Amino acid sequence: MFDYTHDHAQSQEILRLVLIELNALNLPPNPIFFTLFYERALKRDASLNKDIDDAINSDKGLSVDTAQEIFDTHVLNGAIKEMSKAQSALLRVIRNVMMQMLNTGNEFSNYASSLGDFVRKIDRTDSVQDIRMLTAEVIEDSRQLERTSKETSSQLNDAGEQITRLKEELEAARRDARTDPLTGLANRRGLNELLLQRINLFLQEKTPFCVILADIDHFKRINDSYGHLVGDKILRFVARTLMANIKGQDSVIRFGGEEFAIVLPYTQYDGGIIVAQHLRQKIASSRLRLAESGRDLGGLTISLGVAAVHTDDTPDSLLRRADDALLKAKAEGRDRVVGLPSEKPTGDVTEML
Repeated sequence: MFDYTHDHAQSQEILRLVLIELNALNLPPNPIFFTLFYERALKRDASLNKDIDDAINSDKGLSVDTAQEIFDTHVLNGAIKEMSKAQSALLRVIRNVMMQMLNTGNEFSNYASSLGDFVRKIDRTDSVQDIRMLTAEVIEDSRQLERTSKETSSQLNDAGEQITRLKEELEAARRDARTDPLTGLANRRGLNELLLQRINLFLQEKTPFCVILADIDHFKRINDSYGHLVGDKILRFVARTLMANIKGQDSVIRFGGEEFAIVLPYTQYDGGIIVAQHLRQKIASSRLRLAESGRDLGGLTISLGVAAVHTDDTPDSLLRRADDALLKAKAEGRDRVVGLPSEKPTGDVTEML
């Protein structure tokens, strides 16, 4: 997987097959479905193809949620495997370099020993013939060391190039495993790692932070009315708007579906509420229009839930509180901010319209 080095004609043919199949199944050509069916057309992962076939033939068909699960299992986990392979290859190269340097060190040690013998022997002889013979031996040892040094230099240069290439592959695999292909934001895997880091920092240094969960209001209605391609554009628009209205070390993550998470380091609960309100207003003040047709899509709103970290939090418990606040915002009419403060939950919430 992840080798897409096909020529233009091959790529066009695969694209044609993918679009035909997606159209036949009435599925949107978004990045998730497109990647799955591109891989399916290549027929190089039997287990992926079986999971797709089983979903298509099931009573529910291949839903968005099922497609996301298959994508996570085969594509994201595939990225993790690629990352592991790159790590192993990098370690092999480094071990080889270390062995080469050790062998070279032995060569230098042997040469130094030969020079010591030469000094001792030449100091004890007056024979010209012996001196010539000893000198010839040292010259040969010197030439051998020169040859070894040149070989080592060449091997070290080759190893350096391999390490650079493998490092780039490793970094690319890490990015793929933590990036949402539609929006370019970090994905749920990246969020879990970030929250663990922030919680550990909070426990060690008492640095506060907040998590906001934001959900696009009536997103299913948008998809049903305008189609999944427009829905994808709206997801990218919301991602861009959220990114444009945070600062510093704040992060926006595609949480899944039409939900986004915003992590606000060094931010108290009241500050989190203010940021969430600002984001809500930015989205609500936008007017959406399709660039191709000029069709006016009207306004868009989001609901947001805010939670601040406390001492016994895990990533799951913190997200659960933010999600509880988000559900309350949805239940009370949408287009609003609801928050849970950093103290242990008592049922009290802060609500802002």
